[in-house]
Amino acid sequence: MGNRKEATSGVTSTLMGLIDENFNENEENMSGSDVSSSDVSGSDSDASERFSLDGLDMDGIEVDELCDSDDSVRLESAHESDSDGQNWPEFNLENDMNNPILKVGMLFRSKDSLKEAAKQYGTLNSYFIKFPKNDLRRLKAVCNEKCSWFIWASRLNPNDPTDQTWQIRTSNPNHTCSKVYKNRNVTSAWIGEQYKEKFIADPEYSLKSLQQDVKRDFCCLVSLTKCRRAKLRALKLIEGAHKAQYEKIYEYLLEACKDGYRAGCRRIVGLDGCFLKGYYGGYLLAAVRIDANNDIYPLAYAAVESENQASWLWFLEVLAIDLEIVSSYQITFMSDKQKGLLEAICMLFPNAETRHCVRHLHSNFKNAGFRTKELKDLLWKAARASTTREFDDAMDELRKTNQHAYDWLKKKNPTHWSRSHFSIRSHSDMLVNNLFESFNKMILEARGKPILTMMETVRTKIMLLIVKKKEEADKWKGILCPKIKKKLDGMCVIVCFNQACSLFSRCVPSHAGGDKYQVECGPCSQHVVDLVQNSCSCRNWDLTGIPCTHALAVIHVKNEFPETYVQTWYTKQTQLQIYSNFVSPVRGPKQWAPLSNMLPVLPPPLRRPPGRSIKVRRKEPDEPQTTERLSKRGVEMRCSKCKIIGHNKRSCKGKVGQNIPVKRHQVGVRTQQQATPSQQEGTPTQQGAPTQLPTAPTQIPTAPTHQEAALRQKLPLKRKSTTTTVRWMPSTQESSMTDH
Repeated sequence: MGNRKEATSGVTSTLMGLIDENFNENEENMSGSDVSSSDVSGSDSDASERFSLDGLDMDGIEVDELCDSDDSVRLESAHESDSDGQNWPEFNLENDMNNPILKVGMLFRSKDSLKEAAKQYGTLNSYFIKFPKNDLRRLKAVCNEKCSWFIWASRLNPNDPTDQTWQIRTSNPNHTCSKVYKNRNVTSAWIGEQYKEKFIADPEYSLKSLQQDVKRDFCCLVSLTKCRRAKLRALKLIEGAHKAQYEKIYEYLLEACKDGYRAGCRRIVGLDGCFLKGYYGGYLLAAVRIDANNDIYPLAYAAVESENQASWLWFLEVLAIDLEIVSSYQITFMSDKQKGLLEAICMLFPNAETRHCVRHLHSNFKNAGFRTKELKDLLWKAARASTTREFDDAMDELRKTNQHAYDWLKKKNPTHWSRSHFSIRSHSDMLVNNLFESFNKMILEARGKPILTMMETVRTKIMLLIVKKKEEADKWKGILCPKIKKKLDGMCVIVCFNQACSLFSRCVPSHAGGDKYQVECGPCSQHVVDLVQNSCSCRNWDLTGIPCTHALAVIHVKNEFPETYVQTWYTKQTQLQIYSNFVSPVRGPKQWAPLSNMLPVLPPPLRRPPGRSIKVRRKEPDEPQTTERLSKRGVEMRCSKCKIIGHNKRSCKGKVGQNIPVKRHQVGVRTQQQATPSQQEGTPTQQGAPTQLPTAPTQIPTAPTHQEAALRQKLPLKRKSTTTTVRWMPSTQESSMTDH
């Protein structure tokens, strides 16, 4: 009785729409029929069952065909009755996709989820699943032609367009085939989704490691090309689409670090721009300040289409409004003379001081033809001079060394590159724009990401940087910042009143009345120090705010602490005030409030120069290299084949046979192959003309040596030509008879 009920319940779900109301009365007649107690879902797709129900002949009709009957009304009523009486399992995409188990009667939210589950099942078990029948009402999944595994599924309610639920009607879970190791279900998109977490932890996750991990985890062989596409898809899932992020720019609003700027940063701003490595390219403009410990303090940054005067005008105008800059007299800008930057500064900040990086000035100095180390030292000597007299002496020395170099450098305004002409308003004597170079290194990994991902990465780095600097400043001991204290220690300013430093023995201070002192430092070297004005005639104290060696000699004589004469820009208290203004955290993009009243922001026009895209800046020869190998610039290159200077064996374009040393071609007699074309043709003009006799005696050709035979094997095969008559050179007697 139990077997009869199991067989009846197994076919009820597929025959309900075709059996009349007297099905229950005919149920007793099934006891004598030969019905298997096994589940119909476990039968093969090609096998069919025979059922006799009240004279109804079911021979040759598959269960799958009954599910796809056109009588959709009865099918719907059958499913509804089954749903009321059965508790079908449901497939959960979030939990069950890691190890999908496909059962008869399982419900799926859509056909796509069912297909993904079937593919996932095949991928995890090393089977290639394909779908020979795939339409709006039915779906059949098979393994291969020789395998008995299959799945039949259809919509639960075909007449309800709002219900996209699908159900597995029948299946055979047994495989009769072997596993495959090159599975086409393992696509690049699937690999990128599976290993997304690895790329989040390590964006530089190599392709070879990814290939080995797929082989180890899923017993599947994939190519490096597919791994490269998978990496791009994984990074796209992590970072978001490049173009889609431009539409959310209005929703991403930040505030600059202007509170820290007002708290105690010196009024010197480093401006620079770097190119972006993303899909649409562009440039990132940034403004960087100096904190109390002479470290960088990022102030503002913006992504623009290109680096030109219009972009710099917009950036500096927004910066002036945000920082509430009314007068530009106290501000100093340090730059590398970018395109359009100097014009923008002159238009918006006419009273500001502008400085140019001396390192870039020296680069232009070399490009003009002045590359010797002596000229380089003289240029830097003039740049480091703190007084106008020292600057003039350095320029005179340069003029005596090279007049052309002096004329070239004389055209450059010294107020932009020499300390002797710098103002003392910014309390900084910087000569190079290393501020932005440090900032550029900090954001290096973000420059290749989409626009919002890049901005969020930079913002997060700045947020963590401010917190880190604040925690470090809390642990400092003493009044001054560590770098400033180290600088004083380097000038022998460790306060030790019982022992004089050797440095001060060369500086003899003399009190001139009041707070002024005269300090003698050798022949023709004498300076005036004013302790009230914090000034020295060498201008080093005036430029930096840190006492120079002449002032330290006076402070040592007065038995006072040198820390008290350092400007407040360099104290620990100022550092704490700067980094007490934190960057607020930002919620994720899913929680951003959409702005519907704004026009969408379009990405910049895509401009792709010919050739492979460059992602690493080309360094100059004098810049520090990342490798220990030195450049071979200036070294003569000699080809190892033809022994000619100017190329190597890879680019050698010499004719065949000319790459052999000359001693191997020193043969006394010309052979048939070495005969000139004019001798081989034997024209009438040549026959009648006198022939010049060879100077060397005639030699009998010998057998080729082993080296010559090996060289002949390397020669390319010549085309088969028609036979030509070769006229041999006449002997001496024949030629003499012909002349007569």
